Amino acid sequence: MVKSKSAIPPAPVATPVNEVRSLQAEVVRLQAQLKAANLRADAYDEMINVAESKFKIAIRKKVGAKR
Repeated sequence: MVKSKSAIPPAPVATPVNEVRSLQAEVVRLQAQLKAANLRADAYDEMINVAESKFKIAIRKKVGAKR
């Protein structure tokens, strides 16, 4: 049996210069995402701190197993 060729053209071959630029752009994008995630985590942490001090209740899970 002869298999027919795929109708999808092959992906263009990335030259080293284009590949480096593409990877650099991805690094910048991922660094921005990391910065936003860290900022969000800090905001949530501070929100919990404020709620714990205002309502005088422990919101965070206690460390250690129950006995």
